[in-house]
Amino acid sequence: MNRSTTKALWVLLFSGILLKADDPIMNMMPRWDDGWGFQFIEEYRHESDLLLGDRKAYPNFVEDVHLLHFETVYTWDKSIRVTAKFPWVLDARREMPDGLGGKKVEHDNGIGDATLSLPLKKYFNLDGKSGSWSFKPMLRVPMSGKDDYEIYHDQWANGLGLGYEFETAKWHVHVSTSGWVYHGSRPFESQSSLDLGYNFEARGTNGSIYWESDFYWEDDGSETLAAGPALYWNVNDTVHWKLEWKHDFHDRQGVLDHGNGDTFKFSLGFVF
Repeated sequence: MNRSTTKALWVLLFSGILLKADDPIMNMMPRWDDGWGFQFIEEYRHESDLLLGDRKAYPNFVEDVHLLHFETVYTWDKSIRVTAKFPWVLDARREMPDGLGGKKVEHDNGIGDATLSLPLKKYFNLDGKSGSWSFKPMLRVPMSGKDDYEIYHDQWANGLGLGYEFETAKWHVHVSTSGWVYHGSRPFESQSSLDLGYNFEARGTNGSIYWESDFYWEDDGSETLAAGPALYWNVNDTVHWKLEWKHDFHDRQGVLDHGNGDTFKFSLGFVF
């Protein structure tokens, strides 16, 4: 591990940067022994420019990515669970310079890299507030194959997540930390976020309205700040869904890559 990666790990763990790694089902449940569940997430991302640093190296060279995620969780005890995530690239398309002053179009599709994790949680109940602390070792398993253009990296990686959340009758706050060290050429990467939610009830069901802010960082100089609203709805004890949108308010790429994007997600989860 080089010096910059080591420094990044210390910064991640001790400087108060808040990093995010969402878990099924929508970071909510199950919170009981022998509980299990699964969810599907449809994700679409559009990026409008090809960036180098803060500069639009190739304006209007776009990238469009359409993904379907299948994620599942099982809890032996409410404090010990295992999760697995399997992404599928339904379609990915990007425009790149062809070296002759024009554009070439590249495509990717197929299975992405799987992620396995073992979240360990410590719950607490206080007067008017409940919540949990989380510690989560993670493993990324290469499954995508090597191509000139690929959404996933096809490299083994080890990750670590830390999290904290609490909820009152009206408010929900969720922060978590995660970072990845790859066993190949990929730089160290992390994702940071802070989710602030307002809880509501309507006609016997309940849900939350969120403002979610994410900060992505890699030690090659890439960084992106994305934020936007989300709506979570607990339909009943079994069915849950979430709709979210985020816009890149700040984007910088340490290597030539697409940015200045918007991301849309729809999640549908089931717990038992």
